[in-house]
Amino acid sequence: MTSHPFAARIAARLSFAVGTAALLAACGTRQPAPPEPPPPEATARNSVAMPAVTYGATAKGIQLKKEDDACDVPASLKQAVQDQLLEPYEYLLAPPPTANAEGAPVLKVEITDLLANAGGLYGGPKIVQLRGTLERKGEAPARFTAERQMFIYFGMPRSTCSMVGVVTYALGEDIAKWLQKPVDGALLGELSTTAGKR
Repeated sequence: MTSHPFAARIAARLSFAVGTAALLAACGTRQPAPPEPPPPEATARNSVAMPAVTYGATAKGIQLKKEDDACDVPASLKQAVQDQLLEPYEYLLAPPPTANAEGAPVLKVEITDLLANAGGLYGGPKIVQLRGTLERKGEAPARFTAERQMFIYFGMPRSTCSMVGVVTYALGEDIAKWLQKPVDGALLGELSTTAGKR
């Protein structure tokens, strides 16, 4: 009977020693992480230059102005395009591009209509229309027209500018996808679905 507690103590010490040895072996075999590759540089092949988004005229000839835009659509649209760029594009550059990126395609975008009445969800629909041109060396310009809108939002009430932000983020995705294969005369966003119904 006296050998039982002794055997239990030996088993406990052995399991502790084996566990400690395994832990030390695991820690001792960990090698330093390999160095991360340097970030790629902006070049003409992986970059798009995008001047400031401008305010254009509506279909009725009304010139839009900064005063018509309480939500700073140009800034949120540019950020949305930058966030969603797809390969081969990695960089959205403000002109003039760096020496390495000279000759990169230039994307010019203007807002051709904007409806963003105050009141968030209760202020009516939020609509942004755009016209854009991609200029590339040695190729004809490619143009697109785009529109996105938001009428109803389910969930927590949203402010006008957060709803406009959802619209511009969707437009940024449309533009990023179009840049993959820029077809001249393309209709993006909700315009592409209405064109298919005609």
